[in-house]
Amino acid sequence: MFKVAICDDEQVICSQIESILLDYSKRTHLELDIIVFYSGEQLYKYMEVGQGFDLIYLDIEMEPINGLEIGKKIRNTMLDYKTDIVFISGKDGYDRQLFDVQPLHFIPKPIEASIVIKDLKLAMLRADKLGGIFRYNKANESYKIPIKNIIYFESFGREIKIVTVNNEDTFYGTMEKVLEVMGKYQFIMVHRSYIVNYKHISIFKYEEVIMSDGTNIPISQPRRKEVREIQLSIEQEE
Repeated sequence: MFKVAICDDEQVICSQIESILLDYSKRTHLELDIIVFYSGEQLYKYMEVGQGFDLIYLDIEMEPINGLEIGKKIRNTMLDYKTDIVFISGKDGYDRQLFDVQPLHFIPKPIEASIVIKDLKLAMLRADKLGGIFRYNKANESYKIPIKNIIYFESFGREIKIVTVNNEDTFYGTMEKVLEVMGKYQFIMVHRSYIVNYKHISIFKYEEVIMSDGTNIPISQPRRKEVREIQLSIEQEE
């Protein structure tokens, strides 16, 4: 579970960022715990009692205590240098002050969804929450495969074939469980029998995808609209 705080005295901004994150979470099966605060004081009091976050989207222009002051309190008073902070502002000119708080990034207003998601993914990478290894069991043995090497999964009833750049193997499981684990790594269920790695798709067609190993995989008719939406969303984030 990746814990995220959103802190802005404009409720519309909080709602916008929360919607962006929830949409991404639903689409990628990523587990996010999101808490919204409408003042820096609320956020700081919550953290003072030992409640921490992996990432904070923090507005600068708040009253009576602005986001920069809250950021300094998190760093200098709480001695928390682990939590990533992304500052939000409709103004420029904070370069030096931002440097003092060691933020992950700065997001200008109006908010762009692609930037919000890029910062989320960067924070997860820094926190090592994206891992990079797929694990499965066979008999009494456990196997680990680098996710970047996986091309696609194919199901045959209760058995699942995993195809990688080096070889292939089979294990028992369900495609639903595989997608729960792999959705956040840009794996897409294009058919009830296939989950593919977006990074290994060489050609996107309306009815099929061609993978990096030359395999043609069908996109089922009921899933074509959703697959297209996922494709466009990923391309906008890149």
